[in-house]
Amino acid sequence: MNVITYKCSKALWLVGIIIPFAIAFICVADINTHNWPGVLPVIAILSAIAVYYCRQCFTYDLKDKAALQLDHEKLIYHIENKVVYWKDVTDISCGKMRGQGLSIFFTVKGEGIRNSCICVSTDLIEGNDKDIYNDIIDRYIKAKIKPASPFSDQKTFGGLSR
Repeated sequence: MNVITYKCSKALWLVGIIIPFAIAFICVADINTHNWPGVLPVIAILSAIAVYYCRQCFTYDLKDKAALQLDHEKLIYHIENKVVYWKDVTDISCGKMRGQGLSIFFTVKGEGIRNSCICVSTDLIEGNDKDIYNDIIDRYIKAKIKPASPFSDQKTFGGLSR
């Protein structure tokens, strides 16, 4: 089974980097001796947001790294360094908030009777949210359904097959 790879979203550049830098530039251009105490915190916050998204983009998009990988054994969400093994997943669900990508929730077997929930967001992943979700479900189903053994249809008699 091949590995499905998704790259970092290009929309992240526009929303996370260009817009905050543009607003910060406008604020810097508007600074004068009377308004600088009010404008300076806005510039700092917008610059921090832009730097955060730059870090995300430079780490994954420009270095041509994958944001999400799906294989027969696991899902790897490189953006937040999360690994979900299909054998440990007990449930998959999803939710969507206005203006954001799809949030995919994995209920994973924990120690004892505890389960934990891992969330993967498609905000930073390039591609259609539903296609990503369908690929995840497809890989999960294929991993859970084990192929039948070639010897499973043979009858055994006293530990020896006939």
